[in-house]
Amino acid sequence: MDANELDVNRTLREQWEFHWNHQLRARLDGLTDDEYFWSPVPDAWSVRPRGSSTAPVQLGAGDFAMDHATPQPAPAAFTTIAWRLNHVIVGVLAARNAAHFGAPPASYDTWAYAGDAATALDQLTAQLDVWLAGVRGLTDSELLAPVGTKEPFPELPMADLVLHVHRELIHHLSEVCLLRDLYLHTEPGTFGKRPMTARTTHLDPDGLHKNPAFTQGVITPAARMLHVGGQLGSDSDGELLDGIEAQTAQAMRNVLTVLAAGGTGPEHVAKLTIYLVQGIDAHEAYAASRSVWGDHRTAVTIVSTAGHARPGALVEVDAVAVVPEQDTGPS
Repeated sequence: MDANELDVNRTLREQWEFHWNHQLRARLDGLTDDEYFWSPVPDAWSVRPRGSSTAPVQLGAGDFAMDHATPQPAPAAFTTIAWRLNHVIVGVLAARNAAHFGAPPASYDTWAYAGDAATALDQLTAQLDVWLAGVRGLTDSELLAPVGTKEPFPELPMADLVLHVHRELIHHLSEVCLLRDLYLHTEPGTFGKRPMTARTTHLDPDGLHKNPAFTQGVITPAARMLHVGGQLGSDSDGELLDGIEAQTAQAMRNVLTVLAAGGTGPEHVAKLTIYLVQGIDAHEAYAASRSVWGDHRTAVTIVSTAGHARPGALVEVDAVAVVPEQDTGPS
């Protein structure tokens, strides 16, 4: 490739996005409150209910405070997942989003720290979205411009800050993953009992219609996958039901049966494909499918076909689903 054709912005973003999409995102799914606050050593720094800490400094403005000290102790304090996640959320991301991308002011002193794992992960995702949107909007000249006095090294170019933030994200979130592994293999009764991490993520990007019934895309984590073969609207005796409504509802029930046999369910389905014979009213079929499927949003494709292998079949449905981790540890 000609050096002049290098997309610097994309290259900088990909340093983080590849790591996040292919390694880290799934490793953080299912984080429990026990893991969030767990400490393998005494007197670790953490995030605690305000007034319950013995650390020299308690940062924050909400019901929970973050342990700190000035100057830093030597050796440095061991920190929990709660502390490390909130360091990333506030110090690495939120403060930079405020300084460079017009986000609300944020600092360690004023932040309302998350008192549970789910809230912390929601805050992390929200700040990552702001950061990546801001970086994506930077021109080549803006990437080369000095970061200014809002950063400790004002003379360095913005590109250096982007690299630094991405290194910090990879560094600290990898530490979080290691702590999860230690918790899993250290705490009595936890081995093989980690809550399901096979959670799917819906994609509903700006510029596309936001449909309340289905999502435009689904990211699946590293997990076992179940591919459900095409299901017709036939009962347990193999007899086709009459009409598109009855066949569609039965086909969806058959899909649910296969999902259950595989240890999963509609909430873990990444993709449905519905094949309708030409001339069938898709709205009629869709209404029948919803009566069985419920409100489990997923990616959906509807295909019009000349016919199916079995005469009289009006609809066929297949699916791809994530199979959650099963408890294989000792009871």
